Amino acid sequence: MKDDNQSIFNLVLASTVHDMKNSLGMLGESLNSIFEQFENKILEPKVRDHYGAVQYESARVNNLLMQLLALYKLENEQLPFNPNYYNLGDFLEEQSCKFIPLMKAKGINYQIKVAEDLEAVFDDNLMATVLENIIGNAIRYTKSQIHISCSFDRLLTIQIADDGPGYPKQMIELAGDYIQGIDQSTGSTGLGLVFAKKIAELHSHKDVKGNITLSNGGELGGGIFEIKIP
Repeated sequence: MKDDNQSIFNLVLASTVHDMKNSLGMLGESLNSIFEQFENKILEPKVRDHYGAVQYESARVNNLLMQLLALYKLENEQLPFNPNYYNLGDFLEEQSCKFIPLMKAKGINYQIKVAEDLEAVFDDNLMATVLENIIGNAIRYTKSQIHISCSFDRLLTIQIADDGPGYPKQMIELAGDYIQGIDQSTGSTGLGLVFAKKIAELHSHKDVKGNITLSNGGELGGGIFEIKIP
């Protein structure tokens, strides 16, 4: 009976998340269509801010739902993990394109730095969910610039840096125990970092597991997120 109830709950959870995801997707597409009509016109700052807020929050809720579902499946050993070879330049460009309307609305410049022929093995769906969350947060806190770069030296490293205020000191000091970063006053749950850490660790080779790191500084002087996988 317990297994039957769990199966029913899994089905309801998956169906609900899927339905909400579709609704949020339609909301985002409608918003983009409306904004495209004003693309060549000068909009008042408040209008741009409202547009950016609605798009960011709808994408954020969608991403949180996907992370919750994935973490639930991971804990129950039901999460599909399908690594394959992918070109990093194409992959990172695809993830960034999702945010182009929002970055234009907020006047944010972004750059992608990656060798054209760089390839790696990873699960593109899971990594995309990680990057959507991190890029979305970078857009929320940056002043005007976001740099996305990729390099390979024994481990594949994807870095997302911005020129915002950086990560809070206490968040950096958690060093992997990100669930302790819950802060009801700011709405921070630490879920995105918990999810990113879990997905990084899924990517392993022999005795080496993937990991994530947070830091501040670098070329832009703001927050730096890195996910490293073998």
